[in-house]
Amino acid sequence: MGRRLPPLNALRAFDIAARTRTFTAAARELRVSQGAVSRHIAQLEAHLGVALFRRDHREARLTPEGLAYAEAVAIALDGVEQATASLLEARQRCALRLKLFPSLAIKWLIARLAEFHAGHPQIDVRLTTTASLVRLDPAEDDFTIQIGTLPQAGIRHDPLIAVELIPVCAPGYLRRAGAVEDPSDLLRHVLVSSIRRQRDWQVWFQGAGVRLARSPSGSTFANSALAYQAAIDGMGVAMAQKELVRDDLAGGRLVPAYPLYVPNGETYYLASAQRCRFPQEAAEFRQWILARSSLPAAQSMPI
Repeated sequence: MGRRLPPLNALRAFDIAARTRTFTAAARELRVSQGAVSRHIAQLEAHLGVALFRRDHREARLTPEGLAYAEAVAIALDGVEQATASLLEARQRCALRLKLFPSLAIKWLIARLAEFHAGHPQIDVRLTTTASLVRLDPAEDDFTIQIGTLPQAGIRHDPLIAVELIPVCAPGYLRRAGAVEDPSDLLRHVLVSSIRRQRDWQVWFQGAGVRLARSPSGSTFANSALAYQAAIDGMGVAMAQKELVRDDLAGGRLVPAYPLYVPNGETYYLASAQRCRFPQEAAEFRQWILARSSLPAAQSMPI
């Protein structure tokens, strides 16, 4: 069943006349003649079958019925105005949703987002982190940064970061704990890692040509960012992903405990939905983040 609404132009004229108490002021606000306002009000009264105003020469006074109706109309129009403003604001300022691992957010992406926002102030990027397996859900995400790919219809995967491992420590740590002249010397140090990436030490030692009788032991933390912070604070030597400690190495907060990078075969991919709410803004973000990739764009995997 259709809505039983009064003439909307007449309703708008009535709202302004009720608020200003004069047809003259209503005409000025609507940029029409006073006669046009009078005709709108008469049309609305005819539609409702009730008098809304008592007219005199100086003021249009509301009848009791007109006063009650004016209050209801004002509430309804306020709601329409607020909904319209919210919709316009949402369209003017979009928000892209990105899911990724906590350490990747803390140690790599957040430090670079200021640059993106400076160049794209109308685009918000809302980050969600998860320690579990990251996979893109188009209903919840516009992008993910994940390790590896799985076939997903309508999802594009672009290689972003190749994982290379290197042991790192605080600048003064080796002076206190002993120099590392050979990769095997690291076995005498406190080895720090993420609980989810403890195998990285084994992979690095294997790449360095060190045979291990057993998996190296050491201190573990909930994520890599915490492990790197422990190394910065002088606790020991952390097995780090090169791109995630690049800024710490450049800033002198960390140094290589032994200068050997070992790839572990993993790659971070930027996964993006083929269809998203803000296609132009998503394309701008994708272009920006891939320009910061450590891998060539030619390796991009099609949808």
